[in-house]
Amino acid sequence: MSHYLKHLSKRRTFLKTALALSTNVLLTNSLPSIASQTNDIYSEMEYELKQRAKFHMVFASPYINENAAYSPHMHLQLKNNIQDLSNGQIYVEVHDHGKLGVGTELMSSVSRGNISAALVSASNLSPIAPELDLLNIPFWSAQRQKYINLVTSQTWDNLVLKKIRMQGRIDVLFHHVTGARTATTTKGYGKTIKTPTDIAKVQFRIPASKSLGVFYQLAGATPIKARWKNVALLAKANRLNALDPSIIGLYNGPNNLKEHLGVISEIESVQDGWMTVVSQQWYQTLPSKLQTAIKEAADKTFTEHLENILQIEQTCQQELMALGTQLYQPTQDEKSQWIDCCGHQRQEWSPIKRALLGDEKLFAHLVEATQINNGFTL
Repeated sequence: MSHYLKHLSKRRTFLKTALALSTNVLLTNSLPSIASQTNDIYSEMEYELKQRAKFHMVFASPYINENAAYSPHMHLQLKNNIQDLSNGQIYVEVHDHGKLGVGTELMSSVSRGNISAALVSASNLSPIAPELDLLNIPFWSAQRQKYINLVTSQTWDNLVLKKIRMQGRIDVLFHHVTGARTATTTKGYGKTIKTPTDIAKVQFRIPASKSLGVFYQLAGATPIKARWKNVALLAKANRLNALDPSIIGLYNGPNNLKEHLGVISEIESVQDGWMTVVSQQWYQTLPSKLQTAIKEAADKTFTEHLENILQIEQTCQQELMALGTQLYQPTQDEKSQWIDCCGHQRQEWSPIKRALLGDEKLFAHLVEATQINNGFTL
């Protein structure tokens, strides 16, 4: 057994012991003392792992480590998988809760190599990886299984991810399935958006995505561009009427956004796609064996995340309803109105398809890829 594996075994034994100690606390008055000892031992072991590692990965995310029951961020699973599969040669330092930035700021830091890896949305990545904005053309890959089929396909890798890798700034390690975007009103506005006519002239916050901009323009909304970290403040001040994240995205929004939501309409326009990405500048410093370890760890984390996503979404849904937020499920006729008004078949999407793929006809291959299961089922 290698020195690292011995240390790993020791760490796992420690965690089991810590759990037993915390259970025994129920029978004693020594909770502060035991908690302090547990934290001290854990910190010491993490310090040793970091000192032994040859490479350090700085991983940043806007989400909170402790909120794993409400968010499929997979911070600690990714950390442990990378450290295990690299045999301790890579140490992952997780910076959660937006400590190193959120949204487009975080995306820029990764693309410049200031941060090794991060969790960001496809919309925030689209300025530096515009090909990802294909995901924000509505009503073709929004359903969970279609989205999983697409992003695990060789077609997606050939037509989109390879182009991103060739740019030399970032690479997508794995996609997160977080649910489809909604049409959600604020408590201050309070109305229900059922069809495109309900969105006309509504002050609608849109992410940094050209495709989503076109989508809401077709629907007749009044777009408001605002940084994600400022949306809760704008909602509270009644300076916007609606926004579009998934149920998971809404619950986990910064600055207690969840407290300012009125009615969530589940129109299923596009997936609220999160992605764990790596800086190629950092990645290229690794030996080939460790690059392989990173990829294998990402694949393992993706599979693990699929096992939990439905429960996480249900939990977020229940918590939002407990806060007074209502949920509305559009009828099939109402969904058809959205597709007729804004769907990918509209001619207005042709220039975007050509710009992102080079040939508009290639888009049909991506649509076909949504129909083929590649061994990953939710």
